[in-house]
Amino acid sequence: MSNEASIRGRLVWEGRPSVSIYYAIYGVFCLVVIIVLGLLEYTIGTMFGAYLFPRVTTISRFIIPYPVELFTAIIILLVFIVNAVKLAILRLSNKYELYEDGLYLDLGIVNLQNTYLSPMAFSDARLVRTLTLRLAGRGDIIVDANDGRHFQLKLIEKPQQVQTIIRRTLGHPIVRLEGSPSTNLTGDTPTK
Repeated sequence: MSNEASIRGRLVWEGRPSVSIYYAIYGVFCLVVIIVLGLLEYTIGTMFGAYLFPRVTTISRFIIPYPVELFTAIIILLVFIVNAVKLAILRLSNKYELYEDGLYLDLGIVNLQNTYLSPMAFSDARLVRTLTLRLAGRGDIIVDANDGRHFQLKLIEKPQQVQTIIRRTLGHPIVRLEGSPSTNLTGDTPTK
């Protein structure tokens, strides 16, 4: 592994989709929806009688209080769990590493796809920040290659800094001469 790291050069940045804030956002949103719908269903049931929303239902020997409200809460919790699993899969299936010699993207969990973008093939790194991404403090970075390929780095924390690091690293390729320290195209020794 150390031999591979020495071939790649110094690790400049590594990351995965930053999903932790979305767990909190989805959790708070689901809690608010459960409370609002539960209160609405309870109020309608109280105003129009137990015909629309019964207060108690019996299944076999089990007594279930407020079955409609309970069913609504269960459905919303299932939606939250599905979204949480999707976020976990997104995080596990994407890994990004930026070395001095290029950008490595690992995609997939079972079937792994490893893609490499060299500084010579680098064209640009575009930052996309929709309203929801800005509210969460995240961004998507689309790295363009000269041959028309596009690589998307999803849900990046501090996306403007990462975009700058990618542009600085891939926009100024390093030339290595045998037997001498690394130098970039201008001949300057890299700073540490």
